[in-house]
Amino acid sequence: MTEALRATAESARREALAHLEKGAFAAALDAYDAALRAARETQDPAFVDWMYVCRAAAAAEAGPAETELVELKRILLRTRDNQTAFRAAYSTATIYELRKDRAKALFYARQARRHAEIIGELRLVASCDNLLGNILAADSRFEDAAEMYRRALASTESEAALFSVPRAQRFDNLGYCLIALDRIAEGLELVHGALDTLERESARGFTVYPLLDLCFGYLKSNRYAEARWFGEEGLARVAVASDLEAEKNLLYLLGETCYLAGDADAARDYFDRLASLYPEFKNLRGYLEVFDFRNVINLRS
Repeated sequence: MTEALRATAESARREALAHLEKGAFAAALDAYDAALRAARETQDPAFVDWMYVCRAAAAAEAGPAETELVELKRILLRTRDNQTAFRAAYSTATIYELRKDRAKALFYARQARRHAEIIGELRLVASCDNLLGNILAADSRFEDAAEMYRRALASTESEAALFSVPRAQRFDNLGYCLIALDRIAEGLELVHGALDTLERESARGFTVYPLLDLCFGYLKSNRYAEARWFGEEGLARVAVASDLEAEKNLLYLLGETCYLAGDADAARDYFDRLASLYPEFKNLRGYLEVFDFRNVINLRS
């Protein structure tokens, strides 16, 4: 009976992972919930911890994950299994990254990387390097972040076909850093390639950020028609992804694009929609129409 329950839990975990790799976080969480229920019926504490830390990856993407954060730290203190410790540390770092607590995010990401090195799986090390890159990029340390993304890509180069979606995300991240560093042509090429891969793999849940980055890159290049096309496509998809920060950035970029292109009515509409998300800031639209933030904005902060 116990073996049957373990098999059921692992099957649900694999289903959840497939959803997670496509960016379908709600579906992943449902499958992980089923996996965790089956794991608890085995009455094996170590197996329950393992399934819990797997589920926490989806929970971190889906919401505040307050309860998960407390339990993850408890698991880190008691587990003797490196795989469980890796996932606990990695998910903890992700939660802190989403909260913009970069010091704690870096601490737990480095802890996760140490466990990944002990395990000896390059894909896990690459995931940690990508996470470290995300944290550094959010702190506007673009050169350092770009180096971490290159390391992550190098780690999985020999098995690129098996990791097409995560590699596409890392190429997008690297491309964004290059755009931020004004190496725009190089950055745009990488982001276009990433978007093509994600579209081909039907990973639409991950396409918002490449579209956002393409809008940004073309805006910085004063190519307003392209910037507007990619920005509006990103805005159409962000409603499905439910990413408020991405929505705010897209509204700003589209407002700036339309303003500089001479479409005052469209610019006013986008800036007003953005201002509605910041009711505490009076006359935000007027402020945005006066100042150009293209060279100081960080879309990952």
